[in-house]
Amino acid sequence: MKFKGKSFIAIVLTPETPSDAWFAELDRIISRTPGFFIDRPIILDVRGRKMPIEDLEELLAGLAERSIRVMGIDGVSGTRLKPGMPPSFGGGRLASDVEVPDPQPGTSDEAEEDKPEAPKAKGTQASARNGKNGKTEGASEEPIRVATGPAPDGQSIVITEPVRSGQSVMHPAGDVTILGSVSSGAEVIAGGSIHVYGALRGRALAGVSGNDNARIFCTKLDAELVSINGLYQIADDFSGDVLSKAAQIRFENEKLIFEPLA
Repeated sequence: MKFKGKSFIAIVLTPETPSDAWFAELDRIISRTPGFFIDRPIILDVRGRKMPIEDLEELLAGLAERSIRVMGIDGVSGTRLKPGMPPSFGGGRLASDVEVPDPQPGTSDEAEEDKPEAPKAKGTQASARNGKNGKTEGASEEPIRVATGPAPDGQSIVITEPVRSGQSVMHPAGDVTILGSVSSGAEVIAGGSIHVYGALRGRALAGVSGNDNARIFCTKLDAELVSINGLYQIADDFSGDVLSKAAQIRFENEKLIFEPLA
């Protein structure tokens, strides 16, 4: 018998009070991109909340009603959990500590646009932060492929082809530069900044390793979702002065700042 290990970057949901407002924000995300949470590893972080087990049951039930299946709960002793609840889960690492395997030959970006878009099982470690800015998007699609090249930690990678719908680029240790457009339904995840020399129509998640100095640059902003250091915003909330224009996005005082580029 052989045992193998796999590493995944999970989406961590941190419930906030009042719970009605928190669920309303989740509903808003789901209404725009119904498949975002489907088939993604989800961890529920309740550390420091001293949540009664009954309240935790209600929280899990609310997530289940939205087809969000929690694979583990961080911050609760396993002895407190009732049968049928997800197991206690701890010891997670930030995305910057996760080693991303080099792609195998033949896994470069071939045409995938005819396939339905796939939910990316590669979220950030902090994706449930709310506030003036806040959302996270995805779409229900077919399996995706990591379109990254080998790069030492802290160094950038360059993708020389467009990122098509259903594809995902993930480099949690540094910057990502795309020499082309990012299609709707595609996803770019970086520990540092993201540079898109083309239209950004998919999702861009920068600073996933906790880097609030990360930025997102693109020559045409038509993104479904952008996120820096876990703070997210969907297209419905973008200001009109940057839509379909060259723009940069930065993190400042727990807000995402959108600025046009001359």
